[in-house]
Amino acid sequence: MRITNTRMSGTTRTRRGLALLIASGAGIGSLLLGTVPAQANDTTKQVSADGRTVVFTTSDSSRNVSGSVEFTVNADGNWQITGTGHNSNLLVRTIHWTCDLTWDAAKVSHSTGKKAVPGKKTRTVSSAAYDPNIQADFADIADRGRADCDIVIG
Repeated sequence: MRITNTRMSGTTRTRRGLALLIASGAGIGSLLLGTVPAQANDTTKQVSADGRTVVFTTSDSSRNVSGSVEFTVNADGNWQITGTGHNSNLLVRTIHWTCDLTWDAAKVSHSTGKKAVPGKKTRTVSSAAYDPNIQADFADIADRGRADCDIVIG
């Protein structure tokens, strides 16, 4: 039996050692894999002069795929998302854009369809539809609405 002067039981030493091993393994693993959180820029909001259209624009990047997006909502309830994606990888990546529109306590989410982007290429993806919630609360959206748009890989 080994004598120690740390005043810790063997179980406590084992648990601390295991916790240290897990923490350092997670840190080294994320470094090796190069995992980086998605980096979204601030979203800008522009209301048209006649007050019938609101355009949100931003850019985002995730896993070496970057692009910009324009999310347009109209007073008649129609919306449109048009985004680009540039794939810096060698392999094909499938992308789509997701936009969350919030105002007051309300929230709606819309997204584009998925599109394959070959390595070292840029592609455009878009979607459009009608949303009765946007039409009903358009004045509030124009006044206090915010959009958060993210590029999604896969």
